[in-house]
Amino acid sequence: MFETGCDETERALIGEARRFAEERLAPVIEDWEARRAMPEALLREAAGRFGGLLAPEAMGGRGARVRVAASVLAALARADLAFGFSLVVHINLAAALSRGGTEEQRARYLPALLSGETIGAFCLTEPETGSDAASISTAARPEGAGWRLDGEKAWVTNAACAGLFNVFARAGEGPGGKAMGSFLVERGDSGLEIGPAYAMLGCHVMGAGGLTLSGVRVGPDRAFAPVGEGFRAAMRGIDLARVLLSAMCCAILDDAIETARRSAASRRAFGAPTLDRQGVLFPLADAATALRAAQLLTEEAIGLLDSGGDARLAAAHAKKASTRAAFTGIAAAMQAMGGLGFRRESRLPRHLEAAKMAEYLDGTTEIQNVVIGRALART
Repeated sequence: MFETGCDETERALIGEARRFAEERLAPVIEDWEARRAMPEALLREAAGRFGGLLAPEAMGGRGARVRVAASVLAALARADLAFGFSLVVHINLAAALSRGGTEEQRARYLPALLSGETIGAFCLTEPETGSDAASISTAARPEGAGWRLDGEKAWVTNAACAGLFNVFARAGEGPGGKAMGSFLVERGDSGLEIGPAYAMLGCHVMGAGGLTLSGVRVGPDRAFAPVGEGFRAAMRGIDLARVLLSAMCCAILDDAIETARRSAASRRAFGAPTLDRQGVLFPLADAATALRAAQLLTEEAIGLLDSGGDARLAAAHAKKASTRAAFTGIAAAMQAMGGLGFRRESRLPRHLEAAKMAEYLDGTTEIQNVVIGRALART
């Protein structure tokens, strides 16, 4: 879907992801979701293959462009977006470590992240501060040569199995995000309590849950994003995640439209294929138009990230358009299939659940409007 301009090596990597989705993920993912469980071994396998997409080759990664990462994740999303998003979080942490970690941190954590031995997690959201990320209350207080962390985090993707948590905390008295930094917390650290995975509408394979930090002590070697730079680092990761999520939403909508088209072409009603009926065909046409618009916005954001440009506004446009298009379009595709679209084996109900979840991930649609509105106010 976003493969235009990819060379032979990059296309081979995307093909590897497509085969993994078809052969390893698609046959089992519905069973995992029915059990409301996280396929940990499968995620570790995927992390070993694709977790280093954005880490440099010199550090053991793939050194891929964002365009290639988006194409890989779009291929995985066709089987299951929630599984793909777990990988997005992991890829993001590996990339951040390769880019901004100390030599000691890279040596200690990066090989295990790239092999899938350790799964990564991003801990910014809190129970009382979801969209207002700059107002987090988790505190990092100097203690000896290191830090003491106290607070609570919510909606942590991969919480069920992650071994390394990038925890954002306030480490000073400055306003907003000016006092924010981040710290690397390991699963076995004393004072870290990981709650049970959330019961949700769907997307249980993400293993999302909460965690509590009660006097978690970390040494100076665990300080990651410098104090004062934490908010900026968080937003950099979120912009990337928004673009990758947009690509995945385009993929599940494309899959839903094609699934519905094939179904409606093969079924007959009132003496003709149901696809010949405007009541069936026109909603799919509307979904196809919305998909094309979302693809173009996502393409723009991908290009900006790959060129080193400021993608904040483009990422907001892409995420807003792609998540809205996916949720509305997948519902239309299900309707076009009649009762067949409502059955789990059609894959569309799982896509619909994921599209709704995507409207919350890495900033709600309303938060994208905040970003877009601020840009309008400045012009």
